[in-house]
Amino acid sequence: MIGFFFVSVYKYKSQPAFLLFSLACFSFAAAEVFASIRVYIDFPFVTHYLANIFIILSPLLIIVGLFKYKNTQNISLMPLYCIFGFSAFLLLAIYPFDAAKMLTSLIIAGLFIYSGYLIKSMSFVAKIQQKALTTCFLVHSGVMLLQVAVLSIPVISSNVVDITAPLQIILISHLILATLSALILPFLLFSNTEYTLSNLANTDSLSQLLNRRGFFNKAKESLNQLSNKDKSVSIIILDIDFFKRVNDEYGHDTGDQAIKWIAQNIKEQFINTGISARIGGEEFAILLPDYSLSAARESAEYLRENISKQPFYYKGAHINLSVSAGVSTALNGQMSIKDLLSLADKRLYLAKETGRDKVVTFDEKQLLLQS
Repeated sequence: MIGFFFVSVYKYKSQPAFLLFSLACFSFAAAEVFASIRVYIDFPFVTHYLANIFIILSPLLIIVGLFKYKNTQNISLMPLYCIFGFSAFLLLAIYPFDAAKMLTSLIIAGLFIYSGYLIKSMSFVAKIQQKALTTCFLVHSGVMLLQVAVLSIPVISSNVVDITAPLQIILISHLILATLSALILPFLLFSNTEYTLSNLANTDSLSQLLNRRGFFNKAKESLNQLSNKDKSVSIIILDIDFFKRVNDEYGHDTGDQAIKWIAQNIKEQFINTGISARIGGEEFAILLPDYSLSAARESAEYLRENISKQPFYYKGAHINLSVSAGVSTALNGQMSIKDLLSLADKRLYLAKETGRDKVVTFDEKQLLLQS
């Protein structure tokens, strides 16, 4: 059932990893079927050899699927294919004997350890489920090593030992762990996919800052977390001066790089203190919870000076960039984010109108012209 679920996901997303995960489930099911029918037929090639081959193939397909999911292009999968080919060749010579079961268990134990390492090394949003899946793989590896130990008892013991009961317990553990892993894996992948889609919807692809939608969403969350309604909330909105000239003189590619450079300056200054976004072509906004007007103005001035004093270099061009900024402040809950942004935008317009390369925090145009 889980295999068919992965097939349906593959048809929807067309991502090869999900097809490989479905094949891993089908391979595991096929191995169990082949192993089970040995009760009814005496055909060791099917009930032993094919069962071992398919049970080895299952974790191998999971590993290949994980590499495909990671989009790892520079890692060769040839060692995995060689392991499978060598195992198939070696088992062909010993499949009627218990040695085949021991070899199969050792190979599977190694593959599960590697699968656990891969899951642990990957970046997932659902950390608890990531640890759970890693644990499942490692415990599964331990169960397979235990099976090797149990199978070796009749070989090293001088007495006749009945190992049927412990092998049945190991088989049940094997089935439970495989099913748990197959249930946790899709949840882990979907949580990452959902997080990625959410990021794409809320992130500006050029600057890697939030976009306008993301800014309003994050700002709302941040202000809802402020328990004290008497705290000030400030917004800085800034715009690159004469940006059209940059595009006209140096080309749009240079303009894109200039936006990235400004965004990097914003990130470096406000990464731990504010919510930053690119809300228009060359326009940026920064929300500063618990910042007074004077503190926000000081931060805006520092950013403006930093940008003015550091020339932007691109493809041999030395370009002096500057920004104009407007700042607005209100007590939390007294004004909406939209209204605060609108007020800051009005002051940005005044900064542009009265000389550019400045920060404006009030609305008196005459005073600005005199200063």
